[in-house]
Amino acid sequence: MTHLTHPAHPVQRTRGCAADRHAPPEVDRLEVVRLAALHGYDLLDTPADPALDAVVRLAAAIAGVTTATINLIDAHRQCQLSAVGFAGGPSERSESLCARNLGHPEVVHVPDARRDPRYRDSAWVDGRFADVVFYASLPLVTAEGHHLGSLCVFDAVRRELTPDQLARLRDLADVVMALLDGHRRHREQQRLVAEVEEQRELAELTLTELEAREEFTRALLTSVDVGVLACDAAGRLTVVNPTARRLHGRDADLGLPASEFALVHGLHAADGRTPLAPEEAPLRRALVEGHVRDVEVVIAPAGRTPVRVLCTGRALHDHAGRVIGAVVAVQDITTDRARIHALEAAGEQLRRQGRDLACAVTELRRSNDELGDLAAVASHDLAAPLTSVLGYLELVLDVHGDALGGEGREWLATAMRAAQRMQGLIEAVLDHARADSTGLDVRPVIVSDVLTHVVEDLGATAVQAEIVLTGTSRTAHADPVLLRQLLQNLVGNSVRYRSPERPCRVEVRVRDLAGGGWELAVADNGRGIPPGQREQVFAMFAVAVTGENTGENIGAAAGARRPGHGIGLATCRRIVARHGGRISAEETPGGGATLRAVFPSVQAPRWGESGVAVALT
Repeated sequence: MTHLTHPAHPVQRTRGCAADRHAPPEVDRLEVVRLAALHGYDLLDTPADPALDAVVRLAAAIAGVTTATINLIDAHRQCQLSAVGFAGGPSERSESLCARNLGHPEVVHVPDARRDPRYRDSAWVDGRFADVVFYASLPLVTAEGHHLGSLCVFDAVRRELTPDQLARLRDLADVVMALLDGHRRHREQQRLVAEVEEQRELAELTLTELEAREEFTRALLTSVDVGVLACDAAGRLTVVNPTARRLHGRDADLGLPASEFALVHGLHAADGRTPLAPEEAPLRRALVEGHVRDVEVVIAPAGRTPVRVLCTGRALHDHAGRVIGAVVAVQDITTDRARIHALEAAGEQLRRQGRDLACAVTELRRSNDELGDLAAVASHDLAAPLTSVLGYLELVLDVHGDALGGEGREWLATAMRAAQRMQGLIEAVLDHARADSTGLDVRPVIVSDVLTHVVEDLGATAVQAEIVLTGTSRTAHADPVLLRQLLQNLVGNSVRYRSPERPCRVEVRVRDLAGGGWELAVADNGRGIPPGQREQVFAMFAVAVTGENTGENIGAAAGARRPGHGIGLATCRRIVARHGGRISAEETPGGGATLRAVFPSVQAPRWGESGVAVALT
């Protein structure tokens, strides 16, 4: 065996081989770089190339053999890029003959591989894969010195190549590298063309998107009811939307310096009289100061109604933080300010009226107190002499009744009945006055106990009446004195205005309400209250005219009226109102009247008949 080259270098193996497990780090680094260069050609597992096939056939012809191939050595395999004389295909790198010379800088010429210790144990030589005897390998090296593989010729018989043959094969190895470099450049050009096309499409998409955004921005600026002004870093106007033009009363010239904007468009301070200096224009301030917020300005160009606006804006920055301009939003607040001024004027008027009303309330309270005191005093002072009158009339009737004769006794009885009615009226007025003048002491009250005292007070008038207590509750939260007075009036009315057609029945119902509070209802089967008079019966001195009577209205002199003075239900309303409740009248199913009083769970302010709130004591 002879070599036509320099002595063989030690065979360099990859990290995938068992012999390389202890290779130094530098060898690993060089292999990584070599593999990167190999993969950069993107040739592994690619279809056959006619030009490379022609080079391989020419190599076989020059060497005088029938088999030749181009082998590329990957990390773990050998890939045959082109082959002649046999069916090429990938194989394990550890089984490759060319992998054993990978990195050798010169041609490897082996006339008889069976006698060469580097190759004689290979499966390609010892018959396991093939019977290779003659073998020659020419390295394929990039311009950067990276070994990709080799151009290889071989035969099953012993051969030796001439120097001229070896020279031609070296030329063919250079041709192979030129073709590989050409393929790489072509693919790079294709990649660049694809990238350029992609960039062009991206640019077109970007341009389309920018146009769409510009159209959207233009439509947005046109449609919003807010003025928008913008300038560049030099302070020249770049954007003025239609609303801003309308507010300023003229077309703003694009390119106009923001410093001149105040002078050109008649900008004034919030007082509407002081002209703004050029540097005080909101757009100029936003550019210089960085931001402005809620700056009130009056736009008052010559010959035009002033417009009051509110300006908010800020400086604009690029990604590096440099100021590239400013923008200001201008909102018309002329109508809002006019409304505010009108509301302030109305509020001041309401405050004056409130003060006047407070004075009137104070005077009304004083007058009510005086009237209550007067009613109490008058009732008390009238009650004493009236009692004397009644007493003497009774004495005259008892002592001199026979002497008076029938006509005299009738006159005397009429006088006594009139005095008794007057006495009842005085007592009712006194009760009405007391209902709103005494202190309010709300506490739990057992209703059955109060009702028992009421029945006792009614005396003979309640003897033939059925008075019952029903409902889901037996306890009420109220002032016990006022509750007794309330029940005495309501139950007394039911007994007094009983129906002559059926036995009198009065039902007193007490129940707790789901939403809080409680309800007192007094239902009877008496004469009832006509629908049109159920609200009027709570007025002072009002007496309902029933269907049995011929009176035209409450308080009418003509027609028979219900007995009473028309004060009891008015007193009931005052008592319920003092507790923060309300009272109403309705019809009892089957005939009669039901008086229903609703009391809150938490005591509320009482409202007097004049509509003025009165604090509870």
